Amino acid sequence: MWTLIQREILTNLMTFRFFVAVVACVALVLATTVVLTNDYARRLANYNAAVTKHSQRNFSAKTYSYQSLWLDRAPNPLSIFSQGLDKRAANTLKLARGRVPHLWEDNYFSTDYDNPFRHLLAELDIVAIFQLLLSLLALVFAYDAIAGEREAGTLRLMLANPVSRGTILFSKYVGAMVCLLLPFLLSFLLALLCQMLIGVIQWTVDDYLRIGGIFATSLVYVSTFYLIGLLISSATRHAATSLILSVFVWIVFTLIYPNVSLFMVNRLIKTEEKVEQANRKIEQLWEHFHRERKKQHNPLEGRNPLVHSSGWHGTDAGKNCTYIAPEFEPQIPAVKAYYQSVVTRRIQTAEKTWRERKQVLADTYIRKSNIARNALRFSPAGLYQLTTEAWAGTGLRGVEDFFTHMRHYRQTVLNYFDDKKAFSSRQWFASDRGEVRWDDMPRCSYRRPRAVENATQALPDLLLLVVLNPLLFLATFLIFIKKEM
Repeated sequence: MWTLIQREILTNLMTFRFFVAVVACVALVLATTVVLTNDYARRLANYNAAVTKHSQRNFSAKTYSYQSLWLDRAPNPLSIFSQGLDKRAANTLKLARGRVPHLWEDNYFSTDYDNPFRHLLAELDIVAIFQLLLSLLALVFAYDAIAGEREAGTLRLMLANPVSRGTILFSKYVGAMVCLLLPFLLSFLLALLCQMLIGVIQWTVDDYLRIGGIFATSLVYVSTFYLIGLLISSATRHAATSLILSVFVWIVFTLIYPNVSLFMVNRLIKTEEKVEQANRKIEQLWEHFHRERKKQHNPLEGRNPLVHSSGWHGTDAGKNCTYIAPEFEPQIPAVKAYYQSVVTRRIQTAEKTWRERKQVLADTYIRKSNIARNALRFSPAGLYQLTTEAWAGTGLRGVEDFFTHMRHYRQTVLNYFDDKKAFSSRQWFASDRGEVRWDDMPRCSYRRPRAVENATQALPDLLLLVVLNPLLFLATFLIFIKKEM
């Protein structure tokens, strides 16, 4: 077996296709890495600038009602490997009492698509390079492994010796995988080295574990496509036929099927009617809120003078009033009661609309994305995409985790206001007797999920890829032992 493995390695190393594999892998991966790393540096600089700006703005309000919280999501450094939704989801969102943040709201996307489902479509990244290039190279290395030897007559000579057909197959698999590993490993390490030299990214231990998961998944993916090529080569008598079939399979699995399946899911599963029904119901909830609000009387409405921080003299007590005339002091308790009722009702309405929206999202876009994910699992390329997105944390679950955390933080802020009795306080609308101090208000601190959580999401799809390998090898072996030489 060792002799056969050495023969396979030396034969592949001395071919022009191995030289092409090394040059193509290194050139494409390095070029993509430089572009994406510089893009990440720009996004990181924008994030840091936004954090500085918003940290000064978030806690500078003089009244409770004046406060607005702007929160920023840091770019994921592993988006260089697998972009997923990281670049297309919201980078900044505003927490509001009258709105519950969620991923699928159109305002949170940076592209011009009006259908949020289209944001699931992938962009070019290092994983995409591996997905296309390594699978093609694996088939190129495999198409003549059996058919070529059968055509040349060397396979009959090997079988004339005391060596089993299973040994021949296994040696060809090991030898080819060693040769495929070399360009892949070289380009992968050079990509990491390039990122370190640029000096923008500071990898953590968890990040290295995730990168290791992407590396292992890529190896299994290459192995899967090589075994597909070996199966085709065993089933055909001529190398040319094997090559044509291998290219056809590559086009179907990597280009046609993933895109067509997403397109068909998007076209066949209609969501517009359910979304419109939910939007109408949400509009009715807000119309009911505004009708009830108008029934309540603001004691200071239509009264003067109320002096505001902007220098405007008006009647909206929701502004930051810096002066309230003494004759209006008896009305202040009623004003407090008014805002306590209105703000509480606004928050309750926001929660009702979120329950409606959450249900319709589960029935439409989330259901559609789950069906699309299941459809992708019928292709090795689709499994590879899903697994690497899970490792990188740039898939739907990874990005949704940020919005889930923001919803929890919004509730924490509302609980803080409730504990402070902010809605019924004078400082809700006026700073004439002192500005609000924000020292004890809870701050938002979001961290990406740990590598263990990424592994939990990635392992089921990775396991499917792993299981495919012995099944393909077994099918190849059964064809090979029954085929006439």
